Amino acid sequence: MTDQQWEILQRTIKGEVLNPLPIGFIIDSPWLPNWYGIKILDYFSSDELWLKANPKAISDYPDVMFLPGFWSEFGMCTEPSAFGARGTFPPNEFPFAHKVINSADDIDNLPEPDPRTDGLLPFMLNRLKLAQPKIEAAGHKIRFAVARGPLNVASYLMGSTEFLTMMMMQPEKAEALMKKITAYLKDWLHLQMETFPSIDGIFLLDDIIGFMGANEFRTFGLPYFKELFDANV
Repeated sequence: MTDQQWEILQRTIKGEVLNPLPIGFIIDSPWLPNWYGIKILDYFSSDELWLKANPKAISDYPDVMFLPGFWSEFGMCTEPSAFGARGTFPPNEFPFAHKVINSADDIDNLPEPDPRTDGLLPFMLNRLKLAQPKIEAAGHKIRFAVARGPLNVASYLMGSTEFLTMMMMQPEKAEALMKKITAYLKDWLHLQMETFPSIDGIFLLDDIIGFMGANEFRTFGLPYFKELFDANV
């Protein structure tokens, strides 16, 4: 994201009505590889192709703000991998993470990951570090610390149905899981901020919010998202 785009985004967030209206949307691994003409696995495994695909989208759509921009990731396997979740990577289909929690009793023994060393996170971060000079030479900066949200991560560690059921049947276990995941994600966001001083925003994506009622979200979602968004950028 360029300095001008970042300024426009900040003004928009503050409620200013701009003319023309800014255009922006999320750009990530489900869309970029095949649009660029490569397999999804090639996009994940080649830093060179990853670094070519992202600027191509920017140059083809110069009036669009892509969020978060130059997202270094491995699909939904990224954050769960630090808990030991096995990832499956078909050549040209979306990857997926396998469950590591088979019952609520497993939550107490769930490890506390270190994002500096565990799972796919070191690869994700190092790719961005290696690409940073070229990203900045093209007039862009790394603006966001990025992660899937805690509800989303929980659904992959346990299974969506099982996790949502546990909220209703064993709420204390669901809260214990959310606390563990949130602590891990805080470490991950802070590590990104420490690595890239240009970061001035937090970008969390979480699909599970749409599956919850208002009361459930206030209990199992809002406190943990607030804790993450309160991180000092």
